[in-house]
Amino acid sequence: MSIFLIAVTSILLLNLSWYLVSDYWLRSDLAQYPRARNVTRLALLIWISIIFIPVIGMTIPYFDNPLGRGPWGWLALFYLWMGSIFFWMIGMGILGVPISVYNYFTKKSRASKHGLQTKIDQNNSSSLSRRKLLRLALVAAPPLIVSGSTIAAVATKDRLNIYTKDLPVAGLPDDLDKLTITHLSDLHIGMVTGRDRIERIVAEANSLKSDIIAVTGDILDQDLQYMPDLLETVGELKAPMGVYLCLGNHDKIQDPYRWINKVRGAELDLLLNESVIIDTGRTPLKIMGIDFTHRDNNNFSFIQKAEEDSSADNALRILLAHHPHAFDAAAVMGIPLTLAGHTHGGQLVLKDLRGNELFNPGNRLFRYVKGIYHSPQGHTLFVHVGSGDWFPLRMGVPCEIVQLRLVPAQII
Repeated sequence: MSIFLIAVTSILLLNLSWYLVSDYWLRSDLAQYPRARNVTRLALLIWISIIFIPVIGMTIPYFDNPLGRGPWGWLALFYLWMGSIFFWMIGMGILGVPISVYNYFTKKSRASKHGLQTKIDQNNSSSLSRRKLLRLALVAAPPLIVSGSTIAAVATKDRLNIYTKDLPVAGLPDDLDKLTITHLSDLHIGMVTGRDRIERIVAEANSLKSDIIAVTGDILDQDLQYMPDLLETVGELKAPMGVYLCLGNHDKIQDPYRWINKVRGAELDLLLNESVIIDTGRTPLKIMGIDFTHRDNNNFSFIQKAEEDSSADNALRILLAHHPHAFDAAAVMGIPLTLAGHTHGGQLVLKDLRGNELFNPGNRLFRYVKGIYHSPQGHTLFVHVGSGDWFPLRMGVPCEIVQLRLVPAQII
């Protein structure tokens, strides 16, 4: 609860700081244009009220979060604003304050040295005008950028790539050639990825009629009030050889023990450092799932526990791990195939007109970001870019449902 109050207080202070700075600039820089000043200050007040209403609503006991009501666009606007205003205030602190201090003392020093304050003001009138224009642009930029991003988020929120992909697996037994796995990840069931979207994802996943369905973590966004939606929708996933889940970091945010108990109480196959043997009639499959961790050494111990949980001769081992970095430990331990998520493919990816990536933040954060990877020994990793969202804007990496078709790896 204390973390929640700190977060809400920080949000309120950031917004209040932006409002006070912006209102001061409007009053001072538009003093000669009273009508424009009054209109822009009113627009500023309306904007900050839209942002403040849900934040204040969150702090009122027994009051439903107002973001849970109303149009999805409002939710997107709020989330995008929280992200932008944070960086805006950091930028102001890094750039705005030192520049203002420098300008103040430079102006004062020149005026004192020459005793010509009036003349200096006249000579610098064009410079002051440019500074005013820049400050007004700084006031307008965040709302305009966020408004445009919100329109983009609303326009693209239902986009869902559904495709089948051949996945090379070293040493794949002949009888498992063309085995299909529908891979889902990062559903983030909650306010951003609502029930309607999840029901569509579940229906599309079932329509692929794969042998297995794997869900690699972050099934819930964080709020346990959405657990009924999770249990009822994910519980509708069907596959002949089973539906298997592993744990993601968002699933653990609020109360991981309650989350685990609820999921297992609904008889969903959650693999928490555990494994299950699937009898295919010939070569058995060993599906392993591990807990989420950022630490490589934990991945080794978690995989070892899952390995020891069950056994079958000559089984093809498949690891489900939310964090793709678990692949390094899996490869060392000789596991042929790892399925992961977590990265969202970078979430906000800049591309040129030909579709080539210009910048992907995921490359700065993860060793494996999206798609297929191979270890030097030939083990395979597939990183899913996510079927849902915790943040209401994707760019360059739309949500996806992937049917993976296992094929023998080509020996080079």
